Amino acid sequence: MQEQVINDEIEAEEVEQDQYLVFKAMSQEFCVKAMWVQEISRPLELTQVPNSSSYIDGVANLRGRLSTVINFRKKIGFEAKPHDEETRIIVIEHKGFPIGMTVDSVEEVIKIPDGLVHLLPESASGMTENEPITGIGMLHKRMVIMLDIKKLLEGTAMPNFEKIKQALDIQQTEGEGIGQQ
Repeated sequence: MQEQVINDEIEAEEVEQDQYLVFKAMSQEFCVKAMWVQEISRPLELTQVPNSSSYIDGVANLRGRLSTVINFRKKIGFEAKPHDEETRIIVIEHKGFPIGMTVDSVEEVIKIPDGLVHLLPESASGMTENEPITGIGMLHKRMVIMLDIKKLLEGTAMPNFEKIKQALDIQQTEGEGIGQQ
């Protein structure tokens, strides 16, 4: 099923409000609205950004656009783990920039009707206005933590893309000059 999710291209017009992309971290299932997902990719080559937040793995070239890649595990307070054959990057457009989110695996696209969505008990979370958890999708004996991706990414410190681009341009120019001598 996982390869099917990765290979299937879902057109934005076809994605319904109650469709969610399910992914895993620490053996727990999470989901985001499928309509926010631009693509799913295997891990990309990353450039580290000095002084960035600990949950930012780096920046990547995503079809000519610089994309910040965050580690979902680190962002929500879990321990990071090395990439393996199941590791995927979920790409979402946020504030005009593509953001990649590294997850343990991508499972499937499912429908979760509103009637199967339950709020977290107050004792389980300090539900605040900026809480990225919108509820729990309860499907038979399966519980999927539902996330508001915009709230999850809202506090994400974004690297200064203009400075990064300038630094990369300088490196490339200097590299060309060295090879010509």
